[in-house]
Amino acid sequence: MRLQVNFLFKGAMMMANRKKLITKIIAIVLAVVLLLAGSFGGYLLYRFNCDKSGSGNNYSAVYSQPVSTFDVGDDGEFDVLKINDTHFFNGTCEDDTHTLSDLKAILDKTPVDFIVVNGDLVEGFNLRRDYDKYNAISIFAELIEEYDIPWTFAPGNNDGEIDGDNKAIIAFMMPYEHFICGNAKEVYGDMQFFVDLTYNGKIAHSLVVLDSGMRRPKAIGKYEYIQESQINWLLDGIHERKVPTSVFFHMPVPSFEAAFDNGEAYEGFTMYKTYPYTDIPKNVLFDDMTKDNEYISLISCAHQHSNNMCSFYEGRWYQLSSVSGYSAGRDDFIIPSVTLTKIDVTADNAENMYTFEQITA
Repeated sequence: MRLQVNFLFKGAMMMANRKKLITKIIAIVLAVVLLLAGSFGGYLLYRFNCDKSGSGNNYSAVYSQPVSTFDVGDDGEFDVLKINDTHFFNGTCEDDTHTLSDLKAILDKTPVDFIVVNGDLVEGFNLRRDYDKYNAISIFAELIEEYDIPWTFAPGNNDGEIDGDNKAIIAFMMPYEHFICGNAKEVYGDMQFFVDLTYNGKIAHSLVVLDSGMRRPKAIGKYEYIQESQINWLLDGIHERKVPTSVFFHMPVPSFEAAFDNGEAYEGFTMYKTYPYTDIPKNVLFDDMTKDNEYISLISCAHQHSNNMCSFYEGRWYQLSSVSGYSAGRDDFIIPSVTLTKIDVTADNAENMYTFEQITA
């Protein structure tokens, strides 16, 4: 009987010790998990909220920028080169160096008057530690600066998703000599301004850069859209000038679908529906508020990673540019390119005002 009691007692002790050991192991595992989760969470918080540009520049200076004015030559032509969806990763990876090499080759052979970087200059949300969008922006900007050409940046949905927002990017770009920017305090978004083109001493045409928003919450959220305050600002500026106006922003409006389905396609631009044109449905507000405006002669967008497409529809051109970078997701048949838009400010109607060309290296 005593032997049986001792056996039961020893068994109970072994079970108790085993439970204690299991409890300790579970506690240690939980502690490690919490430590890793805390570190990773802190890393994510740092990545999302930290401006890693190191520029120390003050974005608020964007509100005091004067309106830029360019005189058009005797031939009445003003050439705009549009670069978009380069999706630079760090400026030194293989895809980035390939993109930069192509852009240099294009700029060497293509004299232009103005460059619009029309969104998604850099890659968006990612957690790779070799990602460095400010190094990429610096290398890109220094390349553009070599050509003494005025240039600007229309924010895309990816640019400000991590390591600093669009304001941080714009502030980082502002010290470059030929960079042009602007904004109004009462207007939603980080970048919108007019550029006026004068011919024979009068404003003959205007270019407009708009901020079409990004994604919120970052990385996984829905797209933003062009807000009413921006559209009212645009219409007020157009009403003040009363000249044909070319509008550049990154994410297209739903009317692109009707334009490409029912409009007159520009010769030589193949139509590919790689992605839907209506994935920002709330941009219908832009369509509704501007559809009757007689002065908007061109809406030029990007974002779709498709081929260059262009169509004349209901009195204005709708132009969608292909990707310009090798890091951008695209079908194999899509070769990175830029879009050259030649504007004839002497033309008496919007249909004859533009010549479009897709340029590769």
